[in-house]
This record gives sequence, structure tokens and C-alpha cells, in this order.
Amino acid sequence: MDSLSDYKAVLAAVSRATGIPEAFIFSKRKGQIYYDARWIAVQLLDDLGYYPNQIAETTGMTSRNVNHILSAIKIREFSSWRQFGNELEACRKALGITATL
Repeated sequence: MDSLSDYKAVLAAVSRATGIPEAFIFSKRKGQIYYDARWIAVQLLDDLGYYPNQIAETTGMTSRNVNHILSAIKIREFSSWRQFGNELEACRKALGITATL
């Protein structure tokens, strides 16, 4: 796996699906739309086979935060937040990821 090209592809897919500019996905901006974009990007990197510590190093997040996202995302994807799940699936489709939670 080429982590830089995977990271760029994930950012592009998330940006297209959510409408958030790539530069803002892992910025310090707050708000639900930014949180959703980050969570989707972290899940996609996990789907591509990256370990939480690799995701943390690549994104500038803490390992603890990455682990929190990965453990909480299953609840979120299948809960009442349909738009979140739809955006995640659109990104998976764009990246050719067939794995689901």
C-alpha cells in the first residue's frame, strides 16, 4: 500500500461525498460536518488496512482519538444518522472498497 496516495484518495472521496474541502477534513475546525468527514476518513483508512497508529501518524490525530472513532463508528453508521452512513458508503464505492463493518 502506498500510504500517501491512499491518504490523498481518501481525502478526495470524502471531500466529494461531504462537500468539505480536503484542507478542512483534519483541521481543528469544530462542527458536526467536520466531525463526520473526519470519522468517515478514519474508517476508510481502516478499511484500506491501515493500523490505528498509522492513521494517527498520517492524520495528525492521537491514537486514542483514532481508536475511539473506530470503536464508536459501528454504532453511528447503523443508527438514525442515515446521511453519515450514505456518505461513508459513497466513499467506499468511489474507492472500490467492498468491506463493510
